[in-house]
Amino acid sequence: MKILFLGKDDRYEILIDTLKSKYHIYTIGYDNKAGVLKGSLKQIDDYDIIVLPMSGIKNDRAGNVILPSGLLDNFKGIIYTGRKDGLKNNVQSFLDDDEIVLENTMITVDGIMHKIRNINKDSICILGYGNIGKELYKRLSDKYLVIVGVKEEEKNIIKNSFVTSDKNDLKRVLVNSSLIINTVPFHIIDDDILKQITGCFLDIASYPYAINQKDIYNYPFEYQLYSSIPSKYAPDRAGKILLKKF
Repeated sequence: MKILFLGKDDRYEILIDTLKSKYHIYTIGYDNKAGVLKGSLKQIDDYDIIVLPMSGIKNDRAGNVILPSGLLDNFKGIIYTGRKDGLKNNVQSFLDDDEIVLENTMITVDGIMHKIRNINKDSICILGYGNIGKELYKRLSDKYLVIVGVKEEEKNIIKNSFVTSDKNDLKRVLVNSSLIINTVPFHIIDDDILKQITGCFLDIASYPYAINQKDIYNYPFEYQLYSSIPSKYAPDRAGKILLKKF
């Protein structure tokens, strides 16, 4: 079986090292490795499996590799990735596996806890109450004052919460928070509120993030973008759970 790892993702390094003894492994976008072959975009149909970065394909890019438009539209094999947006045919997402999602959540939250270890946590706001928001709240709320921004339909799930669509509450909480952890991949904060925030703003959301990146220098707070946390914080640990797919 021929497997092409197309576009670098650090958590796949352990997959490549493990699978190269069992299959014909090809890479594009990775450093040369013993026992691994150089892949080619010209013979894309020669591969049985293509493994794209967890971020999938965005603007005809797979990680650090620029792709010809529509390259994979007629690919007959299996494509593995995280985000399936825009991909066709036989695409399988690692993130459709509950065990992988749980482990990714735990690694992500471990990475966030490490990141904020030296940041003032007198008052914390978590924006979003998905898998990561829930685990963060569980770990932080026993020790710190934590309030969570939720959707309207989630307002009765957790006591220390407010509805993010209520702009008055959103402003009140954000302006008085020493640390804001955003998990929401949308621009839900108005410019006039952003200009009044003084705490540290840790944005862990996927694109387009919480704030337009070209505007971040207009605001007085410390802004840190921390994305793709499993591949940065613990790539080997994140990669090992993916091996079950092969």
